[in-house]
Amino acid sequence: MKKITLKAIFMALFFTTTLSFSQTNSVNQTLFGQELTDANIESLEESDVIRCGSVEYEQYLKSVDPKRATKEEFESWLAPKIEEIKAQRSNRTSILVTLPVIYHVITDGFGSDNLSEAVIQAQNDQLNIDFSNNAGSPYSVAADTEVQFCLATQNEIGSTLIEPGINRITDFGDGPFSMSDFDNSIKPQTQWDPTRYFNIWLADLGGGLLGYAQFPSSSGLPGLNTNGGNANTDGVVVTSSSVGSVANPSSGGPYNLGRTLTHEVGHWLGLRHIWGDTGSCGNDDYCADTPDATNSNGGCPTVDSCPSDGLGADMVENFMDYSNDACLNTFTADQKTRIQAVLANSPRRMELGTSTVCAPAITYDYDGGIELDGLNLEECGTTFTPTVIVTNNGNTTLSSAVISYQIDSDTPTTQSWSGFLFSGSSETVTLPTLNISGGSHTFTVELLNPNGNADQNTVDNTAMSSAFAVFFDTNTVNLTLLTDDYGSETSWEFKDGNDAILYSGTGYANNITVNESFDVTAGGCYSFTIYDTQSDGICCGYGIGNYTLTDSNSNVIADGGEFNSQETVSITTTTLGAESYFLDREITLYPNPTTNVLNIKLGTSNNLPDNYTIYNMLGQVVRQKSVVTPNDLSVNTSSLSKGMYFIKIATDNASMSLPFVKK
Repeated sequence: MKKITLKAIFMALFFTTTLSFSQTNSVNQTLFGQELTDANIESLEESDVIRCGSVEYEQYLKSVDPKRATKEEFESWLAPKIEEIKAQRSNRTSILVTLPVIYHVITDGFGSDNLSEAVIQAQNDQLNIDFSNNAGSPYSVAADTEVQFCLATQNEIGSTLIEPGINRITDFGDGPFSMSDFDNSIKPQTQWDPTRYFNIWLADLGGGLLGYAQFPSSSGLPGLNTNGGNANTDGVVVTSSSVGSVANPSSGGPYNLGRTLTHEVGHWLGLRHIWGDTGSCGNDDYCADTPDATNSNGGCPTVDSCPSDGLGADMVENFMDYSNDACLNTFTADQKTRIQAVLANSPRRMELGTSTVCAPAITYDYDGGIELDGLNLEECGTTFTPTVIVTNNGNTTLSSAVISYQIDSDTPTTQSWSGFLFSGSSETVTLPTLNISGGSHTFTVELLNPNGNADQNTVDNTAMSSAFAVFFDTNTVNLTLLTDDYGSETSWEFKDGNDAILYSGTGYANNITVNESFDVTAGGCYSFTIYDTQSDGICCGYGIGNYTLTDSNSNVIADGGEFNSQETVSITTTTLGAESYFLDREITLYPNPTTNVLNIKLGTSNNLPDNYTIYNMLGQVVRQKSVVTPNDLSVNTSSLSKGMYFIKIATDNASMSLPFVKK
């Protein structure tokens, strides 16, 4: 059993951060690769939590996207919008905006992170209480923001959600999760269309972090990116232990009454911390009715950090301070105006008010749905045997249908299905074994002709895999290993197809980086296995351990660190020439399905492809375009009819096809 030391506890708190010790033993603490704010350092020292990571997250987004608006540029854009809202307010009655919410519960299906429907309902009720000025504010400037939050009743394909507003996700385990896990994997893979759903993720966050939000973007500022951070990461993330309400508190006191989410939703709607994340007594939160403050406040004190402003004590009851949940009860009139200006003008925010996903789902007599259950790739082979799930989403018992499937943009193959499915029931179907060549591919399935009739709801008829690589074009496999607080427990082996150990490593010191390179031959089958003698992996309870395997072109083959006693990765090598350009498996399309602009995301690749071509399901070319600048990776699909398409992304002598759906 591992001995828990003070250092181990300290390192466990910061598995998402970078810690370095100088000769004076001072600590450089970072979140999202950015230095912690003074307020978060103070919060960590006083209460062992990072109350809010939104400022560091905004700095991170700015570092990866230089065209993202600065604070000053955003405020210059928003200021006239606020004045427009003020002018309109005197000439109209209240207009309530209701935002549809989907709570993504990241869990292994057990334990406290698998939040109940009742707890999530309580949290949503608390949001509505807080944003409607029903939390008991003592201030005359307190205001109803005229924003409410409804639980989505429909999923992305228009079917009824079994649990309103809840999407339970068990693909990632139970955490704790790093921030890189969330932004690079969890959010992009699980997010629902951010123009129709307000996405909120609930999970066990590492590093003591309670939550963070993606700040809204401006729209139409010359020379600036209007995305405001990638669309596929837009939303709010909070730790599971903070989810609850005043009436139904969680176990995470004093931050257990649901106010962490209220605070982060405030950021998502354009509000800043009441001290403006500065140490001055200026109006740094751009709201004149919140007294100036020089720093955050913990607990629930009575303090006036800026007596010269004449506005009285710091508004520690404001939801945008760091006070304990029980102290928070106020949004002000100026904060309300900022929120309404953002909802009226900011991309993705301004579409949500017209979303209909909180309305009852429409049902149909003939509505067959299909999902891709698994590819079942043969280990170190050239075949796969996919399984699909056929579901009857219609009112009439489903007895027959046709399954159509294809690799990339090849001619589809069909297979008849027959059975007996009542409304809402499903069946797993195994398709024939398929041969596949080296390189990156996609697999698409479609369900047709339920009971010999035209499907009345085609939204759920098609499913597609993300791009997957069968072989890796490389002469070497490179290992980067960061050990955890107990490096001596970690070992690894690199074997060939005959199970002979070619390379191995063991006996490591704590918290060190190890780099190894393994020679491989074309057509070889190899495996990498990493072990932990205490069956708790190398991340995340006892340090920030992880490993990454890359090929000779720096493409990531596999990475990880969260496992029990061992984890094995299979690797097949071949020679693919120029096709290796497309072995970056992070190339994705978003949003998919799309209603207007489809974005091609190249992941870690810095090289632009030469062109793209869009094909319809009949193989006909509907659009072609040369790629000259990164702006050419945004594809306007507004003129396309609804349906399934393939976009072929190409270089001089290599190409990759990805499917997408136009709604």
